[in-house]
Amino acid sequence: MTNTQVCGGVMTALCLAAAPLRAQPPAPPPLHETVVVTGTATPESIGNVGRAVTVLTRDDLARLPVTSVADVLRLIASVDVRERGPRGVQADFSVRGAGFGQVLVLVDGTRLNDAQSGHHNGDLPVAVEDIERVEVLLGAGAALHGADAVGGTINVITRRSAARTALHLAAGQHGLVEAGATVGIERAARGAHVVSGELLRASGFMPVRDHDVRLIRYQAHLGGTTALSAAHLDKAFGADGFYGPAPSREWTEQTLARLEHRVEGPGGWQVRADASYRRHGDRFLYDERTPALSDNRHRTQAVTGHLRASRAFGSATQLSLGAGGGGDWIRSSNLGDHTFGRGSVFAEARQALGSRVLVHPGVRVDAYRRFGTAWSPALSVSGWGSRQLRWRASAGRAFRVPTFTELYYSDPNHLASDALAPETAWSVDGGSDLFAGRWTAGVTAFRRWEHHVIDWVRASPLDRWRTTNVRSVGTYGIETSLRRRLPDGAQLGVEYAWLSSDAPALDLLSKYVLDYARHALAASASAEWIGLRLGTRIETKRRSDNRAHAAVDVRVARRFGRVDIYVEASNLFDQRYEEIRGVVMPGRWVKAGVRIR
Repeated sequence: MTNTQVCGGVMTALCLAAAPLRAQPPAPPPLHETVVVTGTATPESIGNVGRAVTVLTRDDLARLPVTSVADVLRLIASVDVRERGPRGVQADFSVRGAGFGQVLVLVDGTRLNDAQSGHHNGDLPVAVEDIERVEVLLGAGAALHGADAVGGTINVITRRSAARTALHLAAGQHGLVEAGATVGIERAARGAHVVSGELLRASGFMPVRDHDVRLIRYQAHLGGTTALSAAHLDKAFGADGFYGPAPSREWTEQTLARLEHRVEGPGGWQVRADASYRRHGDRFLYDERTPALSDNRHRTQAVTGHLRASRAFGSATQLSLGAGGGGDWIRSSNLGDHTFGRGSVFAEARQALGSRVLVHPGVRVDAYRRFGTAWSPALSVSGWGSRQLRWRASAGRAFRVPTFTELYYSDPNHLASDALAPETAWSVDGGSDLFAGRWTAGVTAFRRWEHHVIDWVRASPLDRWRTTNVRSVGTYGIETSLRRRLPDGAQLGVEYAWLSSDAPALDLLSKYVLDYARHALAASASAEWIGLRLGTRIETKRRSDNRAHAAVDVRVARRFGRVDIYVEASNLFDQRYEEIRGVVMPGRWVKAGVRIR
């Protein structure tokens, strides 16, 4: 985990193409040239990014006990991962205390947020083996990415190069079986092709908490200018108590296809076009004992296309322009049939001021047929106070449109309202980063003001939960990080985040808005000792209602040529805790496995 960005994944070709056209950076940072793509419209070196961005790379994850993208995100203190089941079966992501629907999730820059419900945003069709890096942009990101980027943006970048053939097999308690395979082919004339698959299965640590997860993915990079990918994820799991006091069961599926092409346009413009199709299916039985009375079936689909162009004007200025459009639609046994159409335009400039300061102003306009128009301006500034000390500041506006569930859902415990308006928010933050040899440290302070916040509320436990634009919420906090890297690849990292949210007092019970982690500590370490590779992850949280837990995961591995044999234990000290009220998380869970590369 690091604030040092790397150029890789599906954007490598774009990074290389953009480099000669970029305005020259004001001053080279005192570390190797690195690139981030989530925080700016075009690739940018870490020394010139005015946003708070954290990046987790393949090297960071290789020795740590992580099985899913949800496990990876737990390494960042500002990301509150709230799972209803192990191995990422169903996970909500909160960034800087924002609701799970106020975080934008991307795969290779492609929107994954589901228009039915933010609970499905964690259905990522990506295995840990497929990851090149994970970028997390903290704060408002709507000026670049559009709706939902209120608290932050999570971008999972997949591997570009064709990996060697790899096999993975593990087994453990509670009937756990994990298997995976990756086959890569790379030829100069035909490009790089990667096919991967994964199976995660367990009988469950308690009744109606089993899971069966299957994933297959294909990715190709052709001629250095074209990238395409297709992936399909299937999940079936017991959902006892997930949404009420009933033995529920759920099946979800996610299909994602993406195509990207780059060309050099006239007048020195670099042009990139991309298109994507996403389909998500959800079948939910509130009570599996009476399926005829509580069987809900939903299918959402989304189509999106973008055209972006960038050009440098002299040595100090660069301009990026773009436009896009698409739609979301649902066919549902409970929510009905509905469609949202949307379009957008955006512009971002990169302007050097003197030799040490860089400014990124930008604005985006999104138009929805159902919700009207949203303007999202943003401004970030960065500079170097010395060769080791960097400062940065940013401000921006973001918005979120209601989901189909918030507008139309109804069951014996819930009743939605179709009169909801979009949420809006302003965010500001500022901080500095210190680079001292193998040590890196950072601190950030932030403030967010939200209006028209959507929540499920009720007057008493005897009433149904109802949706309404009920609140204005103010959130502020501090984030700190410290990391040490060693020559043999070992590392030590610690992050701490504190935040507080305030909302006007209401004589109503709230389901989501004021449930956040007030204190969060995330630590990880890896080392080698007498031929063993050791890795650990520690997470502690204290929530706003004073619920607290501490979880420790460990991994011990030994390499024999191309074969790794390992043992992992999650929740090593067998702590009993709930990340979501009423949903018990697993106790100690041990597995052993082998990985062949």
